[in-house]
Parts: sequence; C-alpha cells; structure tokens
Amino acid sequence: MEWWGKALLCIAAYLIGSINFAIIFSRLKGTDITKKGSGNPGTMNVLRSVGKLWGVLTFICDCSKGVIFAVIGMYWVGSVDWLFILGVVTIIGHVLPVYSKFKGGKGVATSIGVFIVAYPVVGAVVLAVLIFMLLFIKYGFIGSITCISAITVYSCIVSRDNVAVIVCSLTIWAIVVVRHYSNIKRLIRGEENTLKLVGKNQSKDLTAEQDKNAGADGSDGKKEN
Repeated sequence: MEWWGKALLCIAAYLIGSINFAIIFSRLKGTDITKKGSGNPGTMNVLRSVGKLWGVLTFICDCSKGVIFAVIGMYWVGSVDWLFILGVVTIIGHVLPVYSKFKGGKGVATSIGVFIVAYPVVGAVVLAVLIFMLLFIKYGFIGSITCISAITVYSCIVSRDNVAVIVCSLTIWAIVVVRHYSNIKRLIRGEENTLKLVGKNQSKDLTAEQDKNAGADGSDGKKEN
C-alpha cells in the first residue's frame, strides 16, 4: 500500500477511535456520563453509573474499534506492524477524541480489541480473566491494569525480534496506566468508586462532590481527567 493510503487509514483510525460510545449511550439514557461517578466517559463508569447493559454495549463498541482497525492493518495493509500501528492510533483517538475536546476514556476496551486480533487465544483468556477479576475485586481499574500489563508482557516476549510491535505494545500499556493515574490517587485517598457486576452499584458522583466543595479547601473543584 502507498504511503498516502496508510496516512488515510491513520486519519480514519483516529476519527473512528474518537467516537465515544459512553457519551452516546448515556445520553440515550438521558444523563451525562461526564457528570456521573468518576466523570470518566468509559465502560467502567457506564457500568457503575448508567447500567450494566449499557456498560456491556459500551465495552463491545469500544472493543470493536480496536478490532476493526487491527484487522485492517493485518489483512488489508498486510502487516503485523500495521496491526499495532493502527491499533495505537485508534486508542489515541479514544483517549483524546477530537469530538469531545480531547477528553475521552482510558483505552482498556479498545486495547483489548487490538490484542485479541494479534493474539486471539491469549486475548480471549485475558478478557475472561478481566471479567473474573471484576466479579471479586471491587475496584475495576485494578483488573484493567493487571490484564493489560499481562498481555503487554506476553506481546513483548513473543515479538521480541520485532521492534515496532514492542514499541506499540509498550505505548498501549503506558497509555492505559497513565490514564488510570487519577484512579490510583482516588484509591489512596479512599474516594475511589467501587464496581459490582452482580448486584446494585451505588456510585458517588465525585465530580459533583468536588464542585460542591470548591473553594472550601482553597481548590478550584475541577475534576481529574
């Protein structure tokens, strides 16, 4: 494929990746996900604050974005390198979406979609482990970071002779970990919302609480992205 064709695919990957299904589905339910729970427009917050069905739909759609462009890279461009390159661009679109003032999700579902195409069996196992962890660990982001870290290590080992794949895999891992920095800070402060796949979730709207307390402690009450 010519360079301009690959450039167009990168643009398409970013623009499609920028579509935020958490925002779309929460609006269909008559709410604004950026003002619910943690304020993050992603699967975990939708599961917790909007509903499990909508959370599952959000995950499937976000995961599909990674799957689609990973497949295009692998079978249309015809390169495992481009599977990961287009995957990374799609994830960047998800976390820094042009349609939402560059305030997006945390990239876990889209990342899993990319890895499932690259390593179908291991990717499916990681997804199953994530679901299992969410059943027993009340903080969803711990399962997300653990599973993405595990499959990143696997990718780097099996593709140890491919610099492009290693760089892209580590980039995906870094994006996911950095995007969960606010979760780690909230956990340390004892403010992190919990998640139950079974039973009813009761999430504290941290963004609203921060706005309510604005000025009381000298802060501006702005939420963490």
